[in-house]
Amino acid sequence: MDILPQLLVNALIAGSIYALASSGLSLTYGLLRILNFAHGHIMMVGAYLFYWASAELGFGLFGSAIITILGTIVLGCLTLNVFVMPFSRFSFFLAFVTTLSLSIMLESIISMLFGVNVKSLTTGIDISSYEIAGIYITPIQIVIIISALVLLSILAFVIHSTSLGRRIRAVSEFRSGAEGMGISTTKVSYLVFIVGCLLAAYAGVLVGYETNLQPTMGNSYTIKAFAAMILGGLGNIWGTVAGSYILGLVENLSIGLDFGPYSIPAGYKDAFAFVIILVVLLFRPQGLFSRKGRVS
Repeated sequence: MDILPQLLVNALIAGSIYALASSGLSLTYGLLRILNFAHGHIMMVGAYLFYWASAELGFGLFGSAIITILGTIVLGCLTLNVFVMPFSRFSFFLAFVTTLSLSIMLESIISMLFGVNVKSLTTGIDISSYEIAGIYITPIQIVIIISALVLLSILAFVIHSTSLGRRIRAVSEFRSGAEGMGISTTKVSYLVFIVGCLLAAYAGVLVGYETNLQPTMGNSYTIKAFAAMILGGLGNIWGTVAGSYILGLVENLSIGLDFGPYSIPAGYKDAFAFVIILVVLLFRPQGLFSRKGRVS
């Protein structure tokens, strides 16, 4: 139990990354009612764009961020316009299949361009950790926690306290009624989808600084984002954020604590996302934080 405080901090770090990735997915599902299976791969592409701009082109932090933002916006628009919109009007399942196809395409393209070897964004950066009351944390991990809280707070303010947020909620609740009130549902859909992609890309950059980058990372983070969303409730963005931190806590406590003479190898960490999906779907398919709506 001596390592429990360290495990809780590690859970907070992992949960912050999961929250940034899954909040965009939940926001997209809440508005468009599509499950974007390429979400984790968009996160991966954003991270590789930042790596390409910073490590290979030699741009600074600001220049690399601008290139990543522009590239992610273009990718988000192409995804929505080519792989989602033309198919979602016919079937929910079709959009799922097309985004799954996109995920395979993106992984293959990144593998061809950058190779399959592991990349890192921390090359040449001092990543020495601080010790605070026996807890070790790096400057990058502090940035992960603080930036996640700041960005999610800004997102909450926009959704709940601005006219743009009211339009987003109107489209999410009653699309045809929002159109009747003069709200451009197409513009709102593009805006929300792009915001979700940018949050995912930023989470990917944080992963690149915290651990490393590889073309197959998109699969893992897609599953974890879905696990957090299912745990919190489909379309419930704040339930999804809570589910992200719960997922991070379960992962770190499970591999960090000993159960008598037994312990779970760290290699099984990603399996807990699948376990959570199965357990929640079996016993509470509506999610932990979902509420029943009124029916008239």
